[in-house]
Amino acid sequence: MNVKARIKWDLNPQRTAVIVVDMQKVFCAKDGALYVPHTESIIKNIQQLTSTARQANMPVIYLRHIVRGDGSDTGRMKDMYNDTDEIFKRGTDGVEIIDELAPLPQDIIVDKLFYSGFHNTDLDTILRAHDINTIIICGTVTNVCCETTVRDATHREYKTIFLSDANAPMDYPDMGWGDISAEEIQRITLTVIAYEFGQVSETEEIIKEIKFKSSQTQSLPIN
Repeated sequence: MNVKARIKWDLNPQRTAVIVVDMQKVFCAKDGALYVPHTESIIKNIQQLTSTARQANMPVIYLRHIVRGDGSDTGRMKDMYNDTDEIFKRGTDGVEIIDELAPLPQDIIVDKLFYSGFHNTDLDTILRAHDINTIIICGTVTNVCCETTVRDATHREYKTIFLSDANAPMDYPDMGWGDISAEEIQRITLTVIAYEFGQVSETEEIIKEIKFKSSQTQSLPIN
């Protein structure tokens, strides 16, 4: 296969939003039903990113996986996780965003029923209402809800930026082809996204770019 250059979008803070995927207690708390240990290592980066985005007046959007809990809206998700109705039940503590990343009043929360942030939600409407054409994806799980949201965003013509050090993977047990470590999942997912779907960058790089581009905008003379 031919090696090709990695994509690098021209980030415009005025048309860019941050999407924080499923940083809920069910995934991030040690006693969570679907605890992903690697979420602990990405919290600081997401904190710094969302703080920078707010200072630049960029929308910060939180995705939460939430269901009604009566089995009427889980669909195929229940086939894969038969306790979905309890794990993601609206009104339970586990579906809330962790305290370290608690949304601020100006932030936007979008609840979803399945993996993608776009599936049967108003996320696309929200982004277009804010004239957004670029989204920065962070959260968990790297190759499930985060990657699925990237793929759906690309199909909708958004420019996607996936953060290599602010998306948390998980280990997978042997399902017939051997165990797969979280580190291997991360490496493969980052490679696939960088080759097929969008930009992959470190958080610090994106924060520096947001600050630089914002300072340029603020320094422009008013006609």
